[in-house]
Amino acid sequence: MKKPDNPKERNLIKGAIRRVFSRSELRRRALDKSLVKDYNEPSRKRVTRWSKCPECKKMTPTYLMEVDHKEPVIPKDKTLEDMNWDEVIDRIWCNEKNLIAICKPCHKQKSKVENAERRRLKKERDK
Repeated sequence: MKKPDNPKERNLIKGAIRRVFSRSELRRRALDKSLVKDYNEPSRKRVTRWSKCPECKKMTPTYLMEVDHKEPVIPKDKTLEDMNWDEVIDRIWCNEKNLIAICKPCHKQKSKVENAERRRLKKERDK
């Protein structure tokens, strides 16, 4: 499939691929690995599923956990435009060992660091 030239269309397709992954069994298995059995927090009685973030070690309701690709979907030295859709899909539906469930603040911080590295590498390439 030819990638669209329009960045908006590319991002719409990438978002659709990610939404499908968010409902996948692979993602569910990665989340299940982070579950902590027999944990309850008295102040949050309605939350029945808890996970422990491997980064910050905090107990977090599982519905607030995100699945992170240890090896980013879009490598730091590439852009979405450099990749074809088959590569993107293969990297999203990767080996289960490349996935880890972490809390939203930790995932946001990790993504921020990766994006800063991407920008730095892009500046170097453009010189």
